[in-house]
Amino acid sequence: MTELALVNIFTSLVKKDRKNINLEHEFDCGFGIADLVVFKTNKDDGLLDLGKIPADWAYTLRALPFKKSFSIEYLASLSGTSENSSKKALSKFINAGYCIKTEGEEYIKVRQPKPLCSSIIAIEAKLRDWKKALWQASRYRIFSNESWVVLDQYRANAAKLNISEFKKLNIGLATISINGTYEEIFSPTPEDHKSELAFWKANSLLAKKCLSLSSI
Repeated sequence: MTELALVNIFTSLVKKDRKNINLEHEFDCGFGIADLVVFKTNKDDGLLDLGKIPADWAYTLRALPFKKSFSIEYLASLSGTSENSSKKALSKFINAGYCIKTEGEEYIKVRQPKPLCSSIIAIEAKLRDWKKALWQASRYRIFSNESWVVLDQYRANAAKLNISEFKKLNIGLATISINGTYEEIFSPTPEDHKSELAFWKANSLLAKKCLSLSSI
């Protein structure tokens, strides 16, 4: 069995067993590429507007003062970027309906961005290298509420013998066979994401994906 087959089998099981969830393969939030993220969305079509802005700017948008005027200089200072980059991002904020231009060179955030996702679960699939998978899965905790390693059932003995490593990091471990037999070895406790910046970037990226699907 290949890692792609492992992911595909797991994906089919998730779609079968869980309703009202969304899936995204090869998710890159800047902290490694998760083979799969499983996410639930809050019910509000307006939340998809977060996908209309550059994902790297989602946290900056959130951090802007609400209903208080600010300048391009302030935005550049807040984001740690150039005024030119800030102007481009602000244009996206305005087009998405989050900010407006007032008299002079001042702007106001008139709408607070809200997270699209009520939960994000990251999955790292490997055939046998549990140590590498565990390290990669631990990185995804920066933006997710849960992170799991999924291994080939017939090559998972070493990981099972080292289950204490998974428990210590609160990373889930599950196995799957070529015929679709699924077993959870350790289920992690859901936790808050570790980085607000990464969390908002992930939400913006997933909102962008949902927007693209809704336009098809």
